[in-house]
Amino acid sequence: MPPSLIRILDARGASRLALSPDAGTLYYVSDLTGTMQLWSVAVAGGVPRRLSHEADRVGAYGLSPDGTKIAYGADEGGDERWALWVMNADGTQARRVSTRADRIHHVVDWTPDGRGALVFANLRDERYFDLHEFPAEGGTPKLRFRHDGTGFGAAALDDGRIVVTTNRARGDQNHLSLIERDGSIKRLTPETPAAMHQSAHGFEDGIVVLSDRDRDLAAIARIGIDGSFGYLVAPADKVVDELEVAHGRLAYALNVDGRSEVRVLSGGEDRPVAGLPPGDLATDLIGNSLAVAADGTVAVAWARFDAPSAVYVARPGQSATLLVPPQMAGLSPDGLPEDELVTWPSFDGRTIPGFLLRPRGAPKGPRPTVVQVHGGPEGQARPLWNPLTVALVGAGFNVLQPNVRGSTGYGRAYMSLDDVRLRMDSVRDLDAAAEWLAKSGVAPADRIGVIGGSYGGFMTLAAITYCAERNWAAAVDIVGIASFTTFFARTAPWRRPLRAAEYGDPEKDADFLESISPLNFIDRIQAPLMVIHGANDPRVPVQEAEQIVSTLRSRGREVEYLRYEDEGHGLAKAKNRADAWPKVVRFFEKHMRVGTAGGTGERVVREPRVPRGPATRHERSE
Repeated sequence: MPPSLIRILDARGASRLALSPDAGTLYYVSDLTGTMQLWSVAVAGGVPRRLSHEADRVGAYGLSPDGTKIAYGADEGGDERWALWVMNADGTQARRVSTRADRIHHVVDWTPDGRGALVFANLRDERYFDLHEFPAEGGTPKLRFRHDGTGFGAAALDDGRIVVTTNRARGDQNHLSLIERDGSIKRLTPETPAAMHQSAHGFEDGIVVLSDRDRDLAAIARIGIDGSFGYLVAPADKVVDELEVAHGRLAYALNVDGRSEVRVLSGGEDRPVAGLPPGDLATDLIGNSLAVAADGTVAVAWARFDAPSAVYVARPGQSATLLVPPQMAGLSPDGLPEDELVTWPSFDGRTIPGFLLRPRGAPKGPRPTVVQVHGGPEGQARPLWNPLTVALVGAGFNVLQPNVRGSTGYGRAYMSLDDVRLRMDSVRDLDAAAEWLAKSGVAPADRIGVIGGSYGGFMTLAAITYCAERNWAAAVDIVGIASFTTFFARTAPWRRPLRAAEYGDPEKDADFLESISPLNFIDRIQAPLMVIHGANDPRVPVQEAEQIVSTLRSRGREVEYLRYEDEGHGLAKAKNRADAWPKVVRFFEKHMRVGTAGGTGERVVREPRVPRGPATRHERSE
């Protein structure tokens, strides 16, 4: 029996972890109620408690040093204009502390005395984020660090000094600065070599960070207050991609071909956390998937392709045990994804890795396959529960998730292979993936589709314009870039410098950006297309979708368009996913003929009946 789409959409997980100072309480974020909200549960076990109620959606949060208060961000309608809220750790007395509704507040830490929250906010100029100390009880914030640029990292040291992470030309090249108690600033990192210095934490008499200085693969380094530098953990063949610290104990994760190995370094002993099933840290761009307490207790948000993220807790010297199980909505394993790590050769002989997902227990003959491209481009396809992915697999499709050049997890050199004028080489990797699917017998050549969100949306549009001869069976663009010229003109001002470093300068590289914008080559599109976008998207404004749709329709082409008035960059609300994802599955089924000769596969047996309300606009041209 294939899995029910109703149940797939009702399955829920947990992420963004924190532990109380005594390791007695776990804090996490879950969309169990339909939007991301804060929850807590006793580490010894018990009934979880919802903490946030006023927020439409909760973003980053931080627990005060004494464990009595929580500072958190909340936005409305997916607009990412995070307001600052503070409440007691039991969820009582929630109060909005920030006053500028038109600005963004990123929670990063607390002052050591717990009287103030450290927040990056663009109060002075919407292009720039300065570090402010907001009094927990309300009042005028105090400017702690002014910076005409971007970068949202800061950590308060026990003695009251602050280490601030700022971006240089790009997000993976950073400086660290020490803010003394008197406000003076000391730079801790050199001008050369330009390198990553992220996830800074106080450690003994210095700082530990993730860095790739003089290396290709990121590792754990110690930086002294005098600027001295040395590696503490530096595997020769694996990237370290998450780090948490408490009282001299380091919890970190190794990226092993997209899967994670969690380890703890304490007292000179470096050991793995036992008891975790195969999987991956629940990658979350807003919060942490690891937490460690002073006594060495470790909490891990753990993800898999076949289950929403769960939370495991390991007491010192013990194996991890399940504390917050995934809410599986009664799903059985039958028809859920089973994964295989695969590789294929690209145009220049480079080997490209990815995950191939098939319905569990299904025969391995040729099957209609959807290539699902991750966002970023500084991202990586990893074993994460994605209801849309699971629904496609449940409907009888294979799903290939490629890690084309430019993806993270394989070192700086690989991540830089798509920079600026190398941009289209990553699209050629995508084309090579489709060729491999057909030649290897994984998919019929005429039944290969493509889908992607954000930067993956651009990749989707690029695939069906620049690689149109591949004869893609169908394509779905979710919040993707159609024109780099209009994207740069409308994206949030603070994002432009970072995106220019990756894509190209909108003035100096204007001709090049025009040459790679799918909108300019729209007549090449032959594949049936669906476009999905949130009206409040600050990253890739909705005009990107509107112009690709209107231009195709002006040429008499059929295109399906889903616009959600209460969403931003992606679909954060369960009700909107319940509306959109069944339509995506039906769209691919219609154009890729699942279940017919040459395309084996089962169909999703039921779909949720969700009434169309004012928040949704579904347009289709016939």
